[in-house]
Amino acid sequence: MRQKDLFFVRHAPSIPSGFLYGRTDADIAAIDPKESNWLRTRLNECSAIISSPARRCVKSYQMIYPDQPPPRIITSLWEQSFGEWEGMAYDQLPDIGEKSGSDLVDFCPPEGESFADLCRRVNKGLSTILAEEEAEKIAVFAHAGVIRASLAQALENPVAALKFEIGHLSVTHIRALLEPAKPSQFSIVCVNAGR
Repeated sequence: MRQKDLFFVRHAPSIPSGFLYGRTDADIAAIDPKESNWLRTRLNECSAIISSPARRCVKSYQMIYPDQPPPRIITSLWEQSFGEWEGMAYDQLPDIGEKSGSDLVDFCPPEGESFADLCRRVNKGLSTILAEEEAEKIAVFAHAGVIRASLAQALENPVAALKFEIGHLSVTHIRALLEPAKPSQFSIVCVNAGR
């Protein structure tokens, strides 16, 4: 059975901090050289690099690999759209009250996407990566929501995936087990690993 290893890296902290950035194309803070060295070591076997189109993801990659060619961009790896809430300060966001896990998965901000919508979109991106990339070890620079959506696919459980915290510049390692004529199966090697 063939396998491919996906190493998801959440981008560096966005600036200015304290605001909800989904599709808002925020910038990032500088990355500590020790953090960059740790990530290069952790990802040293990856022979393909993929990124969300967001500046915070592409720029994180460029700070870690300043002399390397640009990453392959996959548009379906954009963060969840928060619609009318985009760019709002966290302390100004509306109170949505208590919701069950399944309610949270289906909750959609005005003019935005639900987590269920994000999962469907990210699943298409993962299918593209697994079908088109020859590399067996692939680094993916993405967002917390995208990483949770990838965990949702691996777990076959979006409610459980929402319970994971995903730190900036952390690595989440998911292994895809590829068997001809069957859907991919996944195992989770680690979540939220950091220096």
